[in-house]
Amino acid sequence: MTIQEILQEMTFEEKVLLLTGAGRMNTYGIERLGIPPKKMADGPHGVRTDREENCTSFPNLCSVGATWDVDLTYELGEALAEECIERDISMLLAPGINIKRHILCGRNFEYFSEDPVVAGNLGAAYINGMQDKGVATSLKHFACNNQEDNRINVNVDVDMRSLREIYLKGFEIAVKKAKPVSVMCAYNRVHSIWCSENRFLLTDVLRDDWNYEGFVISDWGAVHNIGNAIAAGLDLQMPRNANIVEELTTALEQGKVTMEEIDQAVLRVLRFVTKEKKEHTTYDRKKQHEIARKIASSGIVLLKNAQEILPITKEKYHKIAVIGEFADSPNICGQGSAEVNVWPEYIDSPLAELKKNLGDDVEIQYKEMYRKREYSDTMLWPKGGEFKSFIKDSDVVIMFIGSMVSEDTECFDRRSARFNPNYEKFIEMACDIGKKVIVVMQTGSAMVLGEWRNRVYGIVQMWLAGEGAGKAIADVLTGLVNPSGKLPETFPKGLRTDLDYPGEGNVVEYREKGEVGYRYYDKHPEEIVYPFGHGLSYSRFEYSGLKTQVQGDSILVSLEISNTGEVDGREVVQIYVGCCDSSVKRPVKELKAFRKVFVKAGETVAVEVSLDMEDFAYYNVVLNQWVVEKGEYIIYAAASSQDIRCESRIQLDGNACYTLIRKGQDMIG
Repeated sequence: MTIQEILQEMTFEEKVLLLTGAGRMNTYGIERLGIPPKKMADGPHGVRTDREENCTSFPNLCSVGATWDVDLTYELGEALAEECIERDISMLLAPGINIKRHILCGRNFEYFSEDPVVAGNLGAAYINGMQDKGVATSLKHFACNNQEDNRINVNVDVDMRSLREIYLKGFEIAVKKAKPVSVMCAYNRVHSIWCSENRFLLTDVLRDDWNYEGFVISDWGAVHNIGNAIAAGLDLQMPRNANIVEELTTALEQGKVTMEEIDQAVLRVLRFVTKEKKEHTTYDRKKQHEIARKIASSGIVLLKNAQEILPITKEKYHKIAVIGEFADSPNICGQGSAEVNVWPEYIDSPLAELKKNLGDDVEIQYKEMYRKREYSDTMLWPKGGEFKSFIKDSDVVIMFIGSMVSEDTECFDRRSARFNPNYEKFIEMACDIGKKVIVVMQTGSAMVLGEWRNRVYGIVQMWLAGEGAGKAIADVLTGLVNPSGKLPETFPKGLRTDLDYPGEGNVVEYREKGEVGYRYYDKHPEEIVYPFGHGLSYSRFEYSGLKTQVQGDSILVSLEISNTGEVDGREVVQIYVGCCDSSVKRPVKELKAFRKVFVKAGETVAVEVSLDMEDFAYYNVVLNQWVVEKGEYIIYAAASSQDIRCESRIQLDGNACYTLIRKGQDMIG
């Protein structure tokens, strides 16, 4: 039967029951109509089950975001689909692509970036990877779920232009490029209306503007009134609402919802629940582990490499001190619904992998000194002399530090953006006695680094990089893998003081408007430690020959990237656009496209990126549409938001520019 025929056969009660869960992670099955129950599961970087299964723990999305690699993120999606198929799971409740508005958001580890172009394009690749293998996704959390503190009740007061350009843009990109089976509404309110009842978000924007055809699912417990929610565009309330039949019957009688709206919701859910289950394939746990390792390697960001202290080789070093519990037992995953059950033997130890890579040629000595869960000064002062004595003969000291356990978590925001001060004291002690120090950081978000950042020789951002992180970091540190990660978020000198956070009462005002992440720091570069898009390599890359050419309704940007170093490597080419003379306040520049390219040592590759007219537009709140202003624009090719390598200027005729574009003229810069 078609879904229309099934709908006609359904009783009112059957229809309504299909609009809520049968339990915590299942939809209702209707046996007489051949509708099976469907299983769902958290989370974004591995299947979270209630049983003690050995599920693959992939890198958290903060790490995936740092890869800037669309193809690799697609491969992650495929691997996650294999995890789901193995466990008869029809939908993974992921990915989350909310914007990292504030450095303290406890769930930043689950999100890709502070920028919607990075978040949207990687989110689309993730979705396509999963759904091409027949497993549904749920794009979340729609919208403005940018803090965990008071997320259940907070009302987000954000101007319409910033909402469209920053907080909805990533969702728009992912919806249009990947067509997720479902979109999950957030807990919070936007403009005083619960997201689960927000017709503007769920219908006007999602369905009417973006032509979305999937269904909208609630976050767990986010529905306050099911009648209002269905009328606004919600389709599936989760988890089970035992009173949904009575509540929707009353809502019908009171005119809060129509039967037509209920039927539309049922049809959308039917498209999902009637889809044939994907047949089992050969599941290879070891292969999954290798994929996790590969992604983790690609996301590691080399932030500082003074005097080329890295990579570590037997030719340069003979004795190494490794410090910190994080070196032996790494932080690999944030907490909450994203936690993954993984057997300990599948978790790579950075220390063990370093020893494997360096063999007997390099002496590696390890001392714990500080632990992941201890905060008290008692860990520091009695150990100061012991620590200095232990490292005094070492050629280099590698110090593994990280977020305190439970800092990166759902439901709570982080207490601080600083590391445990005791960790920092150990770093300073090593510097005080003249040791060459490399700091490896395991965190789910950007951090505020102490003054030690200016004293150490090397800093590596490892992220929460999943079960294969230990091998990944060892390979990067020893040069078996050339680091290619770039920061998807800014590392600032301190917390911004202009942000309303976490709000007053139940209201948070986005007073900064569009000045989020690098869009703010471009105007305040003195507040940056490491900029958005930054990441070093063991190679050296040169940019040249930037050209812009009009092709139909788009502009082709082309340039060449040369690897002038001695090792093969990958570079992320970042394309930004700036408007020279605007009638409205606009950022200095905005990321519009990116490409990760492989370049062999001594070789040059051509890179091409196509920009659409929308890439030059801003959202006009009077006209309620995207507008391209007449005037001059600058196209930047960059290695980071603060490292512009070359630029080209073009002239556009505004919204009437399509006449100009069709001439196909070349514009060379």
